[in-house]
Amino acid sequence: MNDRDADTLERLETQRGFRYRYSVTNYCELLSHFEDLPSGSRKDPFIKYRQCFRKIVRLCHPEVLLSPEMEFLRMTKLEKYLDPVWIPNPRQTALGIEIAANAKDLAELTGEHDEEEPMHHVPRYVIRPRHYRTLRDTDGDSFVKLLEPLREIAPPIGGSDNEKMGKLTSWFLNLANFFLLVRPSNRKIHFKQLTLQEQETFILAFAAGAGKLFQSHCTSIAKKTINEKRKANSNDLYDAMQLLHLNDENRLFVTEDRFFYYYEIDSHIQRVLPWTAFKTSG
Repeated sequence: MNDRDADTLERLETQRGFRYRYSVTNYCELLSHFEDLPSGSRKDPFIKYRQCFRKIVRLCHPEVLLSPEMEFLRMTKLEKYLDPVWIPNPRQTALGIEIAANAKDLAELTGEHDEEEPMHHVPRYVIRPRHYRTLRDTDGDSFVKLLEPLREIAPPIGGSDNEKMGKLTSWFLNLANFFLLVRPSNRKIHFKQLTLQEQETFILAFAAGAGKLFQSHCTSIAKKTINEKRKANSNDLYDAMQLLHLNDENRLFVTEDRFFYYYEIDSHIQRVLPWTAFKTSG
């Protein structure tokens, strides 16, 4: 997003009353990149991602969205299984955004410095990007491993093949169990440990609304990965999980990622909009 795009968003906000929001997941994912190694497209990762945080401060409403896992567990009234370790402090998240946006360099962000050049004060708040990188990499590895059993299915996977689609449905429920129950409960609960009523609520959450959109997207990812013998992309998971925020009917999800348009879904939850069309709509 360049400065012209940012100006367009501000204009649309003024004209239409949009509120642009970021989630805990956006915060964690961006922080995880601060210590990336330089590359051809990112000669200075710190500067690049600091700019992302500055645009968040400039454009986004200060109220932080829940993580998608928290959104889902509240949607299904299973939030009692959410472990406190997975409950972020919104004020700390908002403070972290400000600090990341205003840090002069990585040392100021992390509180680490060269012993030969000691800092004259102890930072009141420090951020450890490597911690968030570990979380991101762990999630990515888990997602890739969960995709592996699907490679036993001979491509292509088509909608008319009931046996293959049945395996795909079982795969999705396994993925949802891990990322929406096992992980956010800190491994204290598993789908099989839910009551029968809770199991039914969990499964029915994917029959309509944001849950159905999430399942459709994950299924599309899996089919495309297998049919095209594509390397699994760990970032696909975070992209897909953000769709759970559409549980709130007043929200729109705007993206230029064409992967979100490879499938059709019921028109009443068609609130995933192309970025190009959105920014020219005013």
